[in-house]
Amino acid sequence: MQTNEDEVTVTVNLTNELAKERNRAAYDRTLMAWIRTAISLIGFGFAIATSYEYIHMETLERTGRFLDVIHAPLWFGISFIILGMLCILGGVIQHVKVLRQIQSSKFISTKSKPLAKIVALILLLIGVFALISLFQRRVIPLYSCVAALGWA
Repeated sequence: MQTNEDEVTVTVNLTNELAKERNRAAYDRTLMAWIRTAISLIGFGFAIATSYEYIHMETLERTGRFLDVIHAPLWFGISFIILGMLCILGGVIQHVKVLRQIQSSKFISTKSKPLAKIVALILLLIGVFALISLFQRRVIPLYSCVAALGWA
């Protein structure tokens, strides 16, 4: 009689352990997605900053003037790099917390932190600042030239 009870206990524990393994694998995939996102952000930021620096130095050597006094493209590149680093950090912290919960025998599903929403809002802010910067540097001077020529 004890053999049957032991088999039932083993089956229930095996089911729980397999469920834990599936959840752990799912959170590993989530962490990998955060890493891919971070690499994209860091690479994009590096490309912006490096391209700007190359163009800036070429313009400075050729004309002796600064391309952009506030170096807005450089700051946007740096902000993408920092955001990418924060994505990796946030993803790792979230991964460790969830794995600890899964490993404990008292796992309770809780509402997770909205890491993706936070990253999306920061990207939205970076985009708004980029739009404002481009508008101030490109559109307003063009409008002023058109107004000075009497075309407006």
